[in-house]
Amino acid sequence: MRFTAAIAALGACIFGLSEAQQYAGDTITNSLPGLPGSEITYWKIADGKLNNLTLINYINHGKDGKRLVGSNLKRAIIIIHGLGRDPGTYEANMLSALSQVNNPDINTDSVAIVAPYFPNGDDKNVGYPWITGLKANQGSITNCLVWSGSQWSAGGTNQYPYKNVNTSSYAVLDQIVQYFDNATLFPNMNQIVVAGHSLGGQTMQRYAALGQQLNSRTPVSYWVANPDSYVWFSTDRPLSTSTCSIYDNYREGYTNFTSYPMTYGQNLVSAGRPAILANFNSKAVNYARGTLDLGDDASSCAPETTGANRNERFFNFIKAFPVSCADPSGRNCDTVDFIAAGHDAGTMMASAAGIARLFTDNFYGNGSRAYDFGYPRQQTGDDPFPNPSLNTSSASVNNQTYAGNMTYWGCWSDQSPASLPQMVYDNTSNTIGLCTATCAQAGYAIAGIGYGTRCFCGNYLTYEAQEVIDSSCGTPCAGNSSEICGGGNRLSLFSNGVPVVNSAPGTPETVDKAFTYINCYTEATGGARALADKATSGSFVTLEYCANFCTGYQYFGTEYSDECYCGNSFGTGASVTSSGDCSMTCAGDTTEFCGAGNRLTVYQNTTWVASSSTSASAGTSATSTASGSSSTGVSCPASNNTIAASNGKNFTIECGIDHSGGDLTSTSLLNLLVLGVSIDNDAWHGHRLWTLHSDFVIHDIRQRFRHASLLSGLKQHHGGVKWA
Repeated sequence: MRFTAAIAALGACIFGLSEAQQYAGDTITNSLPGLPGSEITYWKIADGKLNNLTLINYINHGKDGKRLVGSNLKRAIIIIHGLGRDPGTYEANMLSALSQVNNPDINTDSVAIVAPYFPNGDDKNVGYPWITGLKANQGSITNCLVWSGSQWSAGGTNQYPYKNVNTSSYAVLDQIVQYFDNATLFPNMNQIVVAGHSLGGQTMQRYAALGQQLNSRTPVSYWVANPDSYVWFSTDRPLSTSTCSIYDNYREGYTNFTSYPMTYGQNLVSAGRPAILANFNSKAVNYARGTLDLGDDASSCAPETTGANRNERFFNFIKAFPVSCADPSGRNCDTVDFIAAGHDAGTMMASAAGIARLFTDNFYGNGSRAYDFGYPRQQTGDDPFPNPSLNTSSASVNNQTYAGNMTYWGCWSDQSPASLPQMVYDNTSNTIGLCTATCAQAGYAIAGIGYGTRCFCGNYLTYEAQEVIDSSCGTPCAGNSSEICGGGNRLSLFSNGVPVVNSAPGTPETVDKAFTYINCYTEATGGARALADKATSGSFVTLEYCANFCTGYQYFGTEYSDECYCGNSFGTGASVTSSGDCSMTCAGDTTEFCGAGNRLTVYQNTTWVASSSTSASAGTSATSTASGSSSTGVSCPASNNTIAASNGKNFTIECGIDHSGGDLTSTSLLNLLVLGVSIDNDAWHGHRLWTLHSDFVIHDIRQRFRHASLLSGLKQHHGGVKWA
């Protein structure tokens, strides 16, 4: 990565960082398992306020079974456990990998392996003592550092001991690095490696991003193996964020960083994302990608905006934030290693690539390091330190030409809206040849094949479609197992020429000159409509159509892609919401947004002037007979917001929409009486309804009046109406 003068200056301004002291912490009673060739020890961690805290950890012994001799050490490896908080397992895996190094100089005398323990509340009376029955948060009675949940993986501050809760897990790592960088204690130290797999890999990537410039005399590298997600340095993502409002929250982004329980890195984050990226680019990051690890353990929707699984997320990340190795013998060389392994820390560590990055690179302090492992490569830019004797081109692809002159254009995402609009079949005879021929014969230029059995056609890809790493399409064709036919929500794409991707839809500032966009609104509460004067729906709906349809009204709103509503005022409870909530494209024009479920894209006619006909005066009412039935003067939408008198009371008429065109199952509503005002066929014709309110509106009458027998569902209440 690239080291800048600005970052060097930033590092020069950092001073006063406290150093940890191994073997000097309090002895913490615990029941962690013992491990041959190592011991459980206690680091003394300074919190910056003259308080001394204790971090439990494992560290190996020398070949003689005794504690390490500082002057013999040439390398220190700090290995971070995963979600299971099992540092002993990681220590054991590292010792096993070390035993497989084919260099007699590299052994337990010359290499220190430290596995810190980041316990949480689930580790009471296992990792640290706990007394129940004390005041809240006071059950931890020692100086043992304990974190809440998995916040340690992102640099969160400790939860216990409760009197000292200002120590970030990243500050702990800083102190351990500085300890091994101490030339007095370790005069022959040549390399410090901070490493992690799975959640430990996430810890490493985020620590590399936020970690302070320690200006260490010893080179430090970061081994990032199979993390489930990455913190991003921009607000864009390769996949849709429309249904994930938290996509950029920390730990996947920095939108709400100041609300995360940590103070570490706040100055850097306040300097902006370019500063964070520059800090990250100043670190030597060694990526280890298990090519068989296609899993996904995302705990929120945020990681899914960067890829479907760990594999896609890795390739999308290094595509967005390229890796580099300008000086292979220097301190700042990234590497990318492909390892034929699944989500297995031990296998990753003991692989040829793992042994190189963890144990042998720069062991003698001469800058020597191994080339990237794993050929052929899979994506442009994934080979920062290429092996010149091996083929650096991407893995082999399908170079055949099919019907309609279609050729292979990679693996693409398929989401909502579907990347290709037309699915022409789903059967077990599916092959590439059958799908491309079917689409070509139907006049389409693009064929997409997914799930092994499905064939999709189109002349363009919808705006959400994104090309992903080719290995995401790995499902054999149902009709020919030697061919690949996409995957789950992934399409093997064939096209006559470069596939066309529609531009992202938008919300124009003005429509038909008269209407100006104001915002995305929620529907009204209680089942009413935000805009209830006039409505239509259909596949023809666009913003322009709705504007024309609502001529004469102050507002129009489009909802659920194909619905159009007009009105001069908003219903009770309708309110502004995030503009991103209105994320469905218009049924008649996919380049525009037309609301979403219970969300309206709303425009206002800023030149609109109320006329006498737009609102009824209190004197305008429907007359009633002695029996209480209304006159024939009531109709929708003309009677909307007018006053109807019935049995000595006044009721406001509100016209609404029978939303699905089938909520009223009976068309025999003649003589149905509501407080003496009848609803006849003319009143509801075309799915138009009117409802009444005195003290309050009777909303959603369309859902309650399934037939005339529900008349008993209404009763008088405080001079108005309520549901029984």
